[in-house]
Amino acid sequence: MYAVIQAGGTQYKVSEGDVITVNRLKGNPGDSIEFAQVVMLENNGQLRVKQIEVKGIKVTGKIVGQTQGKKIRVFRYTRRKNTMKTKGSRAKYTTVSIEKIISA
Repeated sequence: MYAVIQAGGTQYKVSEGDVITVNRLKGNPGDSIEFAQVVMLENNGQLRVKQIEVKGIKVTGKIVGQTQGKKIRVFRYTRRKNTMKTKGSRAKYTTVSIEKIISA
């Protein structure tokens, strides 16, 4: 059994016991979290894809930790104007362990 969930505008294929890394979610390590936006569910070879059929299905998980991604540097230069600008950013991620897929 697996499900496709949507978290932070990105879809993830998950099954029970998986550990996934998603964009930063509110919460501390050890907190439980619920993904209510289930796009698709596969159970014993049967696919449920339509919005009406998938309604009522929830995926629960536990927050394992909060991390940061690799630093990205952006350099901007305008020729003949003597203009240079450097910026940097680090994306923040949450690691989630999937515990249960609850279907109605």
